[in-house]
Amino acid sequence: MVFNKTRLSVSVLLATSGLLVISAPVSASQTTLSSQVFANFSNIQIDDQYQDIEDWQLDVKRFYLNLDHQFNDDWSLTVTTDVQWQRQQDPTDIWFRHAYLKRNFNQGSTLKIGVAELPWIDYIARRVGYRYVDPSLTPKNKLAGPTDLGIHYGHKSAHFSYAVSAITGGGFQKPTVGDRIDLEASAVWHINKQFDFALGAYQGTRTLDKDEAEKNHTAERFNAALSYLHQGVRFGVEYVYNDNWNQVNKIPQDASSGWGTWASYAFKPGYSAFARYDTVNPNRRLNASLERDYIQLGVDYKATSYLTLALVAKQSNIESATVERTQNEVGIWSMWNFK
Repeated sequence: MVFNKTRLSVSVLLATSGLLVISAPVSASQTTLSSQVFANFSNIQIDDQYQDIEDWQLDVKRFYLNLDHQFNDDWSLTVTTDVQWQRQQDPTDIWFRHAYLKRNFNQGSTLKIGVAELPWIDYIARRVGYRYVDPSLTPKNKLAGPTDLGIHYGHKSAHFSYAVSAITGGGFQKPTVGDRIDLEASAVWHINKQFDFALGAYQGTRTLDKDEAEKNHTAERFNAALSYLHQGVRFGVEYVYNDNWNQVNKIPQDASSGWGTWASYAFKPGYSAFARYDTVNPNRRLNASLERDYIQLGVDYKATSYLTLALVAKQSNIESATVERTQNEVGIWSMWNFK
């Protein structure tokens, strides 16, 4: 079924405005401000060439400012701004990563209206962990987005959870409206208190058919993951397959796929060791020989209630019929939480 994305955007804004008007006033004590910073000082070395990003430099991967306002037990408002300042680049514009009104229902159900978390990344990032070092498989390889403007519904229970979002598909960095509504959903079977099995799916145009652009294909994504998380131990495996993710308004078809695995162990209070491996084929039809591999090893330490530090080594490999390149990186990564 085809929906009009302009109507979705207008509906979201009107609904949010109306709900804010009918909400009861509350005291300042029910508003909280916080911030979070992901920063690293690291040395990058790239084989057989020199680039400006090499050697020891500072990156501010994420700088979040958060506002949370609790109207009452059922209604709340969340706004999160997001800025990046990476090596050899100017700071980005201020993005609204979150800007949504949330309604809590009985028995674990929630409704969010606005720019909110999308089902798959919101789930899998919590299972993988160490987001301040790197995002998980799909966002790292631009195979999925973390938040988007739309209407988001989710339900969590002891044995089964699910979430579905009807969104514009344009993402949060450059909000765009196309001609159709995109859909993303996830379902999680909590096998027991430690193991989860999850599936996810996406279908839409990602606003690539906006204005005069022609819709030649539909962007689709399938995700699956099996993971374990309990008492300082986590491990798992994730798979993704994307069809025509960037080809909606182009003639040739393409596909991408990849999988990743991760593990970590809290070997003493405040300390943990972690490892991760990803491999991706980003152009299975248009450049079948192209492959990207990623390895991550690290140890992190919770220095204070507001600071976590990690010593990390990474290696990224790109290989195809015409290119073979390795990038190594080592350094200190940090996560700052201020409340």
